[in-house]
Amino acid sequence: MSEKLIVVAHGIGDAKPDFFEAWRDVMAANHDLSGVTVKGLYWEDVLQKVADKYPVVSGTLGEIVEMCGFPNLKKWVGNASWKIFQDYIMDVLVYVGLPDMWLMIQDQCALKLAALRQNDDGSAAFSEQDTILIGHSLGAAMLPHLVWREYAFTGSIAYRGMILLASPLGFESPNAQICKDFIQRMGEIFGGDRTSTLDRFARAWDMGGKNRLRFVSNENDIVCSDVKYTLPVTGQVVDLIPLRQGFSPSETALLNSKHTGCVAFVSFGERDPAKIVANHDVLTYLKQPSFNTALAAML
Repeated sequence: MSEKLIVVAHGIGDAKPDFFEAWRDVMAANHDLSGVTVKGLYWEDVLQKVADKYPVVSGTLGEIVEMCGFPNLKKWVGNASWKIFQDYIMDVLVYVGLPDMWLMIQDQCALKLAALRQNDDGSAAFSEQDTILIGHSLGAAMLPHLVWREYAFTGSIAYRGMILLASPLGFESPNAQICKDFIQRMGEIFGGDRTSTLDRFARAWDMGGKNRLRFVSNENDIVCSDVKYTLPVTGQVVDLIPLRQGFSPSETALLNSKHTGCVAFVSFGERDPAKIVANHDVLTYLKQPSFNTALAAML
């Protein structure tokens, strides 16, 4: 049995280069990782370059934030949680909304991913067939884009598998003319709308065999699910973000029909606006049965 490589990609935040060690420790508690190397695709430095662009684009993106209805979210989540979510959504909007940023991030992350599969002398250490990709949050949208660009050149997806935790890939732009979303960016490569792009994406993974693609989304996670919260005091049940964060039921059904069981939902945390950070925690995601089942099948 050949050696395998797991590459994990973090989302927004203050990730450090050794972030992958905590991920590896959680996975090792539930899987035999002998013969498996775990490496981190650290791209916080790339995201920082994006952050440095905020003053240039704050006017346009500020308008988009207002269109998303985020002032309602800000009112209820508290200052600390709001700051984290604001950083997240701004990274999302700059990443997909500005084509020069998208290409810059993609190009640099592609180089980082290639380097992780090499020895120190630049020779090949791991093939794509022996590489499993795991992304969380914005990292779980960046990785599909990397794979999709490779697929455009090769016509197939060679990676052993990909698991996407709390992926915002289903995020729908509030104004597609001003700010594109993740699936629009994928659609630009081949042409096509959301439905045809997702159809092709799932089928491309399925060409290499079953159990190679898995989305795991917490139904209480506002980043990847359309969560309705019960507001304190009033008891009113509201959607604090009046746009779709996750795949629609029909899109979920489509993905599952083209690559059986590739979309899984879990439930942890609380539907409390003050808990949005805990509901998005990557280490909690890594402990979910749906994740462990998916990883076991790929190993």
